[in-house]
Amino acid sequence: MNPLRIALPKGRLQNDALAAFAAAGYGVPSESELSTRRLVFVRDGIEWIFVKDADVPVYVEHGAADVGVAGLDQILEQQCTAYQPVEFPFGRCRMMLIRSPGAALTKIATKYPRVTRQYLEARQLRAEIVPLAGSVELAAVLNLTSHVVDLVQTGETVRIHKLEIQDLVEEISPRLIVGRHAYRMDGKRIREVITRVETACHPDPERSEGEGTGGTGGALADRIAPPARTGPSLNARGDKEVPNVES
Repeated sequence: MNPLRIALPKGRLQNDALAAFAAAGYGVPSESELSTRRLVFVRDGIEWIFVKDADVPVYVEHGAADVGVAGLDQILEQQCTAYQPVEFPFGRCRMMLIRSPGAALTKIATKYPRVTRQYLEARQLRAEIVPLAGSVELAAVLNLTSHVVDLVQTGETVRIHKLEIQDLVEEISPRLIVGRHAYRMDGKRIREVITRVETACHPDPERSEGEGTGGTGGALADRIAPPARTGPSLNARGDKEVPNVES
């Protein structure tokens, strides 16, 4: 039998994701192994692959990995239709619309052009979207754009650069994602992964049987990437019509 392939994101979610699988009883790569340039490790019938966070949904969506860990930001941006049976308790943050002080909405810099476009269309707003790969807040600081859409955890970067958080785009959390084809073809092993990870991350003795564990194909099949939430509205100028969201 081929190893079950699990894709994990390199970067801020990697250590917590590994810890979650270790708590679920899986043998994960050691620190010394991870310090090498190797990207693939096999342990006890599991093949662990390490890729960029934005690529995890792509690998799972296209069947190159059976299971993965991905943030909702990347799931939405990649329009990934993989099942999402488990929401992890770590790595939570918010995707926010941030602006230069008092700026009208004209241009938005972001790593998430698709999500940003959907956000604007849902509110019937118009702005030019400027895709960037990193240091997104700097675009508003240097007046490259009036606004940015980016992830906010503590809000410290926003405060240091004297920017203003204007609106909530989406609440973000990491998810265990499962490829649809993989689940159909190898449902037994994948249900075991889901159950073990769910139990390790959410040890609730009162949780009803099968809840959150993908115990049935139909229940699991309903857990697909949700659309971006509709948050507080902006007017045509791009000003909030309710008080600013706190960071």
